[in-house]
Amino acid sequence: MSDDELAEFAFMRDGRWSSHTKALLRRFKTSRLSLNRGWAATWYGWACPCCNRTKPQFARLNSAGVLLCELEVHHDHLADRAGRLFEELNPLTDDKEFAVQRSKAKSAMLQFVERFDRTPVCIDCNLADNRAKALIGEEVDRHFTFSPREIATFIVVTDNHVHGIDVDKAHEIWTQVKPDFEDRLDFAERMGKRFANGKNRRESAPSRVNFWMDEPSVVWEQFCRATPGLGNSVGWRVIERSVSRDAVGKSAKRKDSAPGRPPTDAEYAGIEVQNRGQKHWPKVGEDWTCGCCKRTKRQICRKSRNSGEWTAKIHVLYDWIVEEDPTALYWRGAETIAHMVIGNHIPVLVCQDCRHVQAEVCKLTGLSSWSLTIQDTNAAISSVAPHQMHEADYELAKETAANNRELVAAVEEYHEHEREARARLGRAKWLTRLHRCSFDEVCDTLAYEYAEPRGIDLDEGQAYLTWLLAEAQRFERLRALE
Repeated sequence: MSDDELAEFAFMRDGRWSSHTKALLRRFKTSRLSLNRGWAATWYGWACPCCNRTKPQFARLNSAGVLLCELEVHHDHLADRAGRLFEELNPLTDDKEFAVQRSKAKSAMLQFVERFDRTPVCIDCNLADNRAKALIGEEVDRHFTFSPREIATFIVVTDNHVHGIDVDKAHEIWTQVKPDFEDRLDFAERMGKRFANGKNRRESAPSRVNFWMDEPSVVWEQFCRATPGLGNSVGWRVIERSVSRDAVGKSAKRKDSAPGRPPTDAEYAGIEVQNRGQKHWPKVGEDWTCGCCKRTKRQICRKSRNSGEWTAKIHVLYDWIVEEDPTALYWRGAETIAHMVIGNHIPVLVCQDCRHVQAEVCKLTGLSSWSLTIQDTNAAISSVAPHQMHEADYELAKETAANNRELVAAVEEYHEHEREARARLGRAKWLTRLHRCSFDEVCDTLAYEYAEPRGIDLDEGQAYLTWLLAEAQRFERLRALE
C-alpha cells in the first residue's frame, strides 16, 4: 500500500505514513524519525492522561536531530513483585487443576494489589517516574512505581521538552503512599499463604460457549475467510509499516591518542596464564578483535591505572534482533505491546574497556545495562588506542541511554518470554519423567493449564504450547553457544 492508501485503511492510527506525522517532520525541520508502536496505534488526537499534552506538544527532537514520536505503557511494578511472590509460595505440582486454580487466583489477587491500571502515557511522563525515584535515592523500594496521577503532581511541563522534576513533591508522595504500598505487598503474601493452605478456590465451568454474534466478530470471521493467507497477521503488518527506527544517537568526536606500551612476549605469556580461568579469553584466538572497538586480543592488554599490573578481559554483550515473524508476533501479543518486539539475540565478545563504558553509564544513570547497544557504546567512545583505556563522552552516552527506554522495555519483555518458555519446557520434562508418559500427553496437560484460566479454546492452547516449547528449545540452543 502507498502512504495515502494506508492512511485511508488505518484512518484512526498514526504511523510514519500519516499526514500528521509528516507535518511534524516539516515543523521540526528533520527527516529522521523514531516512531514506536504506541504512537502508531493511537489516533492523532490522543493526549497524555498524565501531562495532558497532545502528540504535537510532546513530540520532540533529541540532540542528534531525530524526532521522537513515542508513547509507552506505564504499569505498576508492584504487580510484578506480587505475582512472583504468589508463585514462590505456590510452586507448581503435577496437578493440572492446581495449575489452573493458581493462575486464576493470582490474576484475581493482582486486581487488589496493583495501585493503577496499565496506562498509555507519553515518553516523558514514563521517564519522569524513574528520574524521580533516582533523585530521591535508595529509600524508595525498587518495586515501587508512581501512578500517572502522582506523576502529574511533580512534573514541570513544557511543550516539546523533557519534564522537569519537583523532587520534594515526589519525595512527599512516596512518604505518603509507602504504608499503602507495603500493605498491598503484605496482602499479596497473605493471599499466597491462604491459597497454599487450600483456601480461595474457584470451581471452573465444565465447558465454555462463545456467543460470537456481535458485529465485530461476524465481520472478522468473514474477513478471515476472504483472506486465508493473512490470518492473524493484519495488525502486525500495519504496525511494522507504521513504525520508524531511525538511529536516536549521535557519535562522539573522535580524537587521536598515543598508544600505550605493548606487553613484551614474556608479559603477554603471563597474561595468557593469568586469564586461563576466564570464560571467554581461552576460547578466542590471536586473530580475535573486539566486537565494539575492533582492537586485537593483544592490543586490549594494558597496565591497570590502580595496581600497575597488566590487565585484559573479554566480556559478552548482546546485539538485539527485532522480531518479524508473524506467528511469533501473534503469540507474544505484539499488537498489545507499545514498544518494539525483540525476537533474537546475538552474543558479541568485547574488551573490558568497552564494557567499562557501558557499566559506567549504568552507574551514572541508574539505568539498565540494556540501555546502551554495542553501537551506542562505540558511538560514545571518543578515543581508542592500543594498550590504553578508552576515553568516552559520558554526557552523550547518558542521553542515548535515556532515549533507549523502548529498547529496554523490549529486552525485558524478551527475557520474560525466555523465562516463561524455558519454565514450560522444564515442567514438561519433569511431568514426563514423573508420570512416565509421552511428551505429547504432557503437552495436552500444559495446553489445558494455559487455555482454561484464559477462557480460550483448547486447540488454541495446544497451538500456543507447540510454539512456546519450540521457542524454549531454541533458547536452550542459543544459551549453549554462549
